[in-house]
Amino acid sequence: MSDGASATPWLTVVTVVKDAPDDFAATVASLRVQDLEAVEFLVVDSSSEAEPVRDALADLEHQYIWTPPRGIYPAMNLALQMASGDYVYFANAGDLLHDRFVLGQVHAQLADRDPVWAFGEVEVVQRDGRRVVTPRWDYAREKASLFSRGRFAPHQGTFARRTALLAQGGFDPSYTIVADYAAFLKLSQVADPVHLEPVIATFVEGGVSTVRWQESLRQFHRARKSILAPTGWDAARELGGTARQAVAMGLYRGIWSKVARR
Repeated sequence: MSDGASATPWLTVVTVVKDAPDDFAATVASLRVQDLEAVEFLVVDSSSEAEPVRDALADLEHQYIWTPPRGIYPAMNLALQMASGDYVYFANAGDLLHDRFVLGQVHAQLADRDPVWAFGEVEVVQRDGRRVVTPRWDYAREKASLFSRGRFAPHQGTFARRTALLAQGGFDPSYTIVADYAAFLKLSQVADPVHLEPVIATFVEGGVSTVRWQESLRQFHRARKSILAPTGWDAARELGGTARQAVAMGLYRGIWSKVARR
């Protein structure tokens, strides 16, 4: 963590939490073992009780903000406004950095390549800890399909320049489920991302975008239509991609629900 010198942190790690003290404690534990030199840690808490969150932060340099609960994306926007790092990374309560070397490896790669934004893989696990999959995202292929295949860098694996995110308006809360997707889609119109080598994080299957997948699809489509249309796009091709995405996600949810019941 920064020693208080005037130099700008290379990174702000943001964690948003609301009434999830155990998940938050796990996220903090995965952060404690990192190389935190010149790293700012910013916590936005909307919990009904602040004490468990404060306890988990003991002896760890941080900035703490309590805000009334207005949703995850307004909280992420608040953090973005407060952050001072060159890059920002969102690891919300329950998201775990994959191993203790992640931030050191990411720092070296960002310093060497100086991208607007960058992404690495994430490991998706079940609530009981069993590994599900570590999908590899092929950015060139997704870009060629107008990002309609439903595979996009999750925020748990993405590092973005703070100024670039702010310039694109941060996270649009009108996308109640996929504002991170919309924000990174906007960044894709500014610059292509750099691929980072390490697996960045682990997160638990079953978030809102997974459970409410049909609404997610509608918001994915709306984001693509709003963001890509002004740049010129093939609407019919995108709609076909959205239909394929709906079928794939429907099949996946059907298969997954059977696995989960076993």
